[in-house]
Amino acid sequence: MKPYERIVVCVSRRRSLNQTIQRVTYSQWTKAAFIGFVLLVTVSTVTFKSNLHEVTFNWLMSDRFGIPNESNVTPSSIEILMWVPFFGNQFGQEVFRICPELNCHITHNRSALATSSAVVFHDRDVSVSDLPGERLPGQHFVFFLLESPYHVSGEAFNQLSTNFYTLTMGYRRNADVHLPFGYFEARSKPLPSTFWHELRKLVAKRKKLVAWFVSNCNTPSAREFYVRQLQRYIPVDVYGHCGPLKCPRSNRNCYESVLKMNYKFYIAFENSVCTDFVTEKYFDRLTNFVVPIVFGRKIYEAVGPNNSFIAADDFDGPKKLADYLKQLDKDDNEYLKYFEWMNNTEDFDQTLRYTNGFCKLCRKLRQQGKNPIVTPSETAKHLTRWYKEPGICHDRYGLKVHKL
Repeated sequence: MKPYERIVVCVSRRRSLNQTIQRVTYSQWTKAAFIGFVLLVTVSTVTFKSNLHEVTFNWLMSDRFGIPNESNVTPSSIEILMWVPFFGNQFGQEVFRICPELNCHITHNRSALATSSAVVFHDRDVSVSDLPGERLPGQHFVFFLLESPYHVSGEAFNQLSTNFYTLTMGYRRNADVHLPFGYFEARSKPLPSTFWHELRKLVAKRKKLVAWFVSNCNTPSAREFYVRQLQRYIPVDVYGHCGPLKCPRSNRNCYESVLKMNYKFYIAFENSVCTDFVTEKYFDRLTNFVVPIVFGRKIYEAVGPNNSFIAADDFDGPKKLADYLKQLDKDDNEYLKYFEWMNNTEDFDQTLRYTNGFCKLCRKLRQQGKNPIVTPSETAKHLTRWYKEPGICHDRYGLKVHKL
């Protein structure tokens, strides 16, 4: 091969090599670009869907209930910051659906601390190692709890009970913001003309007496002891962790149909017998037209209508209560008297439980206005004394009232 031919061949090979490198580089770049494009589209789509869901949810809330959403919060809005979730759940704007005129906004975004009129601390979720700095002028720190004094947080409750909170919110009637598990109001319209006929038919179909749905088997109220004594004289079907029968609480259809269609009475004993501590165990049973059996007549008289419950402490022990339940089972007319309160009274929509409370809080903040001086309430100032004062709870109540 001649020298110039070698040069041509070398140049040709170099060009071929460069073209190959270019093709490889171009091919790799094309693949990388394509993959990047796909990732960008995917992320954008997910983000769009997430944003669309949030926008759609907020729009629905705003459109249906007239609730201010993230986009229309104004300088005149009252902001309430939930410092920690409520047992892992976050409240949304729906908590203000019955008071849109107050223009309140709830958030879990801690960046809103400086603009929030109130910071709400759920006692069971708050940690002393995760607290905001000094309270700002005009700002409230709110103690929030729906548990009995037996089930406060412990460390957080003890350390924050002095010179931290300014307001209290919970089931206690003398809390600054009363948030009960339920309440009653005058009936807005008469019962349907067929109500009593249909209820009598339903009662006639029930072949069992007493049911108890329970998951906590060892309680401060000793309710489990009383029920064991009651079972000596009358059948009590126990569902859940403490009994042989199963009907998951998460399965609402099972929970309601089993109870409503089969039983006349329901054990509604609370895990704690304390002033004002009346939970959904009582309120939810009323919607199933089942008579709840409770501990503490004085506690329930202050909360519900007369003759809407049977108080175990009215009887001289479980045997006397069992005899009375058997008597009612044989006399539908007497049994139905436990529903006569429905003629003039109705229990409120359970979904309004938190709504009612947060609207009360918002209204209180509105009344304060721009006043930079916040004086802690009496309940907040003396939190431990108020929440755990002697006589509020009755320890081992089930042992005291069984009177064997």
